[in-house]
Amino acid sequence: MENKDYVIITDSCSDMTPEMVANVDAKVIPMIFHIDGKDYLDYPDDREMSSHEFYDRLRQGQKSTTAQITPSTYVEFLTPFLKSGKNILLVVFSSALSSTYNSALIAADSLKATFPEQKILVMDSLSAACGQGYLTYKLGLNRLDGMSLEDNFEWGEKNKLHIAHWFTIDDLMYLKRGGRLSAGKAWMGTLLTLKPVLHVDDEGKLIPMENVRGRKQALLALMNKFKEDATDPSKNLVVISHSDNMTDAEFLGKKLMENFDIPPVIYTNIGPVIGSHVGANAILLFYMTRKR
Repeated sequence: MENKDYVIITDSCSDMTPEMVANVDAKVIPMIFHIDGKDYLDYPDDREMSSHEFYDRLRQGQKSTTAQITPSTYVEFLTPFLKSGKNILLVVFSSALSSTYNSALIAADSLKATFPEQKILVMDSLSAACGQGYLTYKLGLNRLDGMSLEDNFEWGEKNKLHIAHWFTIDDLMYLKRGGRLSAGKAWMGTLLTLKPVLHVDDEGKLIPMENVRGRKQALLALMNKFKEDATDPSKNLVVISHSDNMTDAEFLGKKLMENFDIPPVIYTNIGPVIGSHVGANAILLFYMTRKR
């Protein structure tokens, strides 16, 4: 039976589909991205700019920047739920990649003074993109099954490091801009058509793991990671995210379904906030693993 005592809230770095959000009645704080001199809000339903338009703009050479959520934005978004008597489980983008988690803690402390009877539990997801969304979705399913706020928070803390984040990007220069790769290595990798395979580690940091030659081999390397460390495939929720390249996402999904007895794959778009840092044609794979 659904536990209605609390709500689960996350930010739009989670890259959940509107269906995922609706299925577990999660609430999503839209984050800001800035492109071509204008600010936009990143909603799960792409209401202010479609993912396709956003990535077309990147392909045309436009640059997009992002901003963290401020404490005041958190306070504004959370207050109506607290006023209605709800407790809150807030799932936040990895503290290793952004200061958004600190903003959430500041806001929670401020709100507790105004709403001393309400509970606000802030979870550092140590995750990125739909890894964060994956965690939020699982927490949402737990809430629908009746799990209490405290038990659900404990479940998340125990299981968040069992969500694998494996991905590959198409343009190495995005890693250079993010400080993850030197300019020389980025240019050389581009010339050699090297495609990096990366993951998010236990500290929530982005770590390059290996380079492979060519796009197809990079996608197959993601499948091999699943083979190496996925928990029971037949019960494993598999999510594939892409930045405007459904063809490659479905190629990977088809390979996984051909080789493993898994439930239907969930496909999601990489939104503009995460997309600003990985570029077009990125492919991200998420699933439950024995050890991230």
